[in-house]
Amino acid sequence: MNIVDARYVTANIPVFLIRSLIATLGEIGLDASRLTAGLGMEKEDLADPACQVSFRQGREAILRGLKMAKGRALGLETGMREKITSVGLVGYAMLTAGTVGDAVKLGLDLQKDTGSMLEFDTRIGAEEIAVTAASRFHDSEIHVFLVEEAFASFMGIATSLACDGFKPLRIDLAYPAPAHAEAYQRVFGCPVRFGQMESVFVFDPAWYKRPLATADPFTHRQLIEFLAYNRARRREAAEIIESVERVLRQKLDSRNHISKVARALGMSERTLRRRLAESGVSFQSILDGLRKNRALELLSNQNMPVDQIAFAVGFSDPHNFRRAFRRWTGATPGALRAHLSL
Repeated sequence: MNIVDARYVTANIPVFLIRSLIATLGEIGLDASRLTAGLGMEKEDLADPACQVSFRQGREAILRGLKMAKGRALGLETGMREKITSVGLVGYAMLTAGTVGDAVKLGLDLQKDTGSMLEFDTRIGAEEIAVTAASRFHDSEIHVFLVEEAFASFMGIATSLACDGFKPLRIDLAYPAPAHAEAYQRVFGCPVRFGQMESVFVFDPAWYKRPLATADPFTHRQLIEFLAYNRARRREAAEIIESVERVLRQKLDSRNHISKVARALGMSERTLRRRLAESGVSFQSILDGLRKNRALELLSNQNMPVDQIAFAVGFSDPHNFRRAFRRWTGATPGALRAHLSL
């Protein structure tokens, strides 16, 4: 799969889905520790509310999970265990909305804050409301998992909002029936049609108008304003971090000093340090992150010597690289390469 779109490698997806996947694997007795190995993050990092992953990282974690749980309806199982609060503050904001329709609209408006790896939209008609799910990137290897997880999670969200008794009118799916197709009926309790033109979750408009027992206008406004503030802060932080990363990537195999990067960005070293501090990061942490991620990518090439990898990520002394790599990952380059080849 050769994708060059910058959105594919930008870490801007909250990790709610990956956390749910890890929890699901644990519940069925599988060790999920390998899920994040070599992806530039550790399992413990997922506990940080600020942690975000790229589509590439999320995709690789899902592929590993599917391989570990081969033969299971992993997408459905992951979605079924999720609750409306599994998507963080957006879920709480949905709970405090006035009606089910208000909550659904809010969830769709803020879908990128929920960690979604699909693109959702709605079609509102007199007799049915359809929520469509489309791929953000064409990727057949994880598409079924993503749609299963999303639509199964909709069931839990609908139950939280509308109480028991919710049932879709039908589910249409833009892929052939999988081996575990019979599980769909158990999860959704409605007609399920495979091989359709698009993937759609369809329900009765009457649910849309139902008022929420948990509605609270004051709390709802607080949450909406806080979410907007957080998005603005993340956007500002992302801009300066991405600018620094862009300069560093151009010469990652060279000695990089903050003064050189500051000059390349047209600002003083002091200003750059201040803006990075306001974004909650340091120059060294950005440099280390880029070096670590590049080293992990190069380690997947079994024919590339570790010393050569050290030079490629800006270390003149391979010994210093090995020491830094162990600090970043908790393992030596050789040990991690052996682990990834299993």
